[in-house]
Amino acid sequence: MAGFRTPRAPVTVRVPEVAAPNRPWSATAIEQFLGCPLRYWWQRIERWETPSTPALVIGRAVHAALEHLLALPPEERVPERADAYLAEALIAELALVDGQGIDELEVREGSARAMAAYWDTEEPARVEVAPDGLEREVRTDLAGLPFLGHIDRIAVAEPGLRVTDYKTGAPKPRYWWSYWRQQLLYAAALQDMGEPVAEIELLYLKDPRAVTRPVYPAAITRALADLESAHEQRDAMATGGAWEARPGPLCRYCDFQPVCPAQRSAAPRPGTPESDAVLVERGLVQRGTEPVAKQAGDLLDILDDEVLGEEAAG
Repeated sequence: MAGFRTPRAPVTVRVPEVAAPNRPWSATAIEQFLGCPLRYWWQRIERWETPSTPALVIGRAVHAALEHLLALPPEERVPERADAYLAEALIAELALVDGQGIDELEVREGSARAMAAYWDTEEPARVEVAPDGLEREVRTDLAGLPFLGHIDRIAVAEPGLRVTDYKTGAPKPRYWWSYWRQQLLYAAALQDMGEPVAEIELLYLKDPRAVTRPVYPAAITRALADLESAHEQRDAMATGGAWEARPGPLCRYCDFQPVCPAQRSAAPRPGTPESDAVLVERGLVQRGTEPVAKQAGDLLDILDDEVLGEEAAG
């Protein structure tokens, strides 16, 4: 069949032995690990931070603008206020990436398109935001494991509470379960905190559409099973010092491709000075060992969404 690609088998890669992190799991960390444990090792254990992209800056700015817009009384949620909040957010976000080669015009135009598309997706005046329902942090144990999440929005809908996630990337059918798993884990966390969720929703702003699904116990069970599986696999890989590289469509967007043994047979062993030097040369920065701040975690979450969107657009 034309265009068919046989999936490549995982490649086991030896790395310096290190204990698995004791930080809480997040929906994005689960997605990273299940997608490619070796990429997870670079980002979450070795703490390599990938360079900013226009898609990342757009995502952060639009998320911030919508958070401020929905915090207003319903009658004040008008396009003029949204545009003003977006302008403020862009000033802050562009200042953070000043000198990093980000195309400012691309960011401004992309942000304006996303915000304009928002008004084709829903009527913000009709959204009843739940108490503490914007950029809500949730910390709890799921399946006996610590979990941390940051929820874009919790609203009161006719069936009950609805958890909504903004997506500034394009939708792609092959990643539906990843998107829903994130929302289902948030629903499970809120349920554990005494706030049962009736619906989960994805709001796409690149291809304007709102997709809503009811929360079924079987779906939550499946999402929790993924969390448990990721935890078990991660502990086994950390104990053995051997992590799987799982080649797939997103490899072409991965910043670690030049030093990945699954992509380059002559690549230096991950974690060696030779490997680290290549990453530094490509503009990556290795963070310290202090706990990840909320902002850093949000950057990773939004970046993952936008990489999926870029792959979908291609």
